[in-house]
Parts: sequence; C-alpha cells; structure tokens
Amino acid sequence: MLKLRRLAPVTAAIVAAAAIGTPAASAAQLKSCGSFKLLRNDKIANHAIAKGTYRLAALGVSCEVVAGDYGLFDQFLAQDDSRSLPKPWSSPVAIGQPKFDAKPGVGFRAQRISD
Repeated sequence: MLKLRRLAPVTAAIVAAAAIGTPAASAAQLKSCGSFKLLRNDKIANHAIAKGTYRLAALGVSCEVVAGDYGLFDQFLAQDDSRSLPKPWSSPVAIGQPKFDAKPGVGFRAQRISD
C-alpha cells in the first residue's frame, strides 16, 4: 500500500541553508524537490513522522534520488519502523522537521507544511 502521493511539483525555490542546521553547510543551498502527501502516521528509524503534506529539499543529492519513483524518502518509509537507515544515511534529531544525512553537505529534509 502506498504511503506517499506525489502532489503538483513546487516551483523551483531555493531555501537558505540555515534550515539544514549544520555550520559546515552554511554557504550551500537546498533545492526544492516538490511536495508529498503522507497518508498515515509512520516512523523512520524510530522517529515519528506524522501524516500530512511534506515539502522535500535536497542538498548534494539529486531530487530524483530523494523524491523520484521509489526515492530515498519512500524507501525509508517502506522499511521496518525500528530498523536503522541504510549506510551511510543517518537521521539526527532535528527540531521541527525530519532530516537525513549521508555525510556533510549531502542530505535532505522533509518539512511538514499541512495536515
């Protein structure tokens, strides 16, 4: 059963890298990867992800890899809720939005924008 439903792509918007939360990436920029609707509450690596519409943004990785058909976000949602993310990915605790990092300057964020 699909947990994500792709919505109309968000127009290309650049988000300040301050949203990343890592000092090393302060000069970098996130690229918008569109919006997705999570149809039910879920977990990724024991982190609760509430149902709702999310805007995904990537840094150092393509939007296709993050948000394409069976992209990383979808793969992470599909795995067993208690499993760790596949290496080299990690999900440090972030206030306000789930974040996923492979290494400094490579990762993506999922910002909940509506219920």
